[in-house]
Amino acid sequence: MSGLLIGELARRTGFPPPTIRYYEEVGLLRKPSRADSGYRSYSSKTVDELLFVKKAQALGFSLDEIAEILKLSRSGQKPCERVLAMSHKHLETIETRIRELQKFRG
Repeated sequence: MSGLLIGELARRTGFPPPTIRYYEEVGLLRKPSRADSGYRSYSSKTVDELLFVKKAQALGFSLDEIAEILKLSRSGQKPCERVLAMSHKHLETIETRIRELQKFRG
């Protein structure tokens, strides 16, 4: 088997195996190929996608938004305009929250 097993994928990305399986179940990740033994076999592309998921979550993107970005990327489209719009929306939300917290402190 030339791909990565789920344990190695988890080690490289910091996501526990149950989370990886959940992301497959909800369609965030593509279903991996399976070896004759039945074990999942992941590509290095999956590592890249999971690291992207981690960064996007840290920036406040929802799983639905991340799935949309990944779908656009996989189709060969550049999701730049859509990602930029979502980023501006998140920035506005954060700035509003900062203002609310500053009022609360005062």
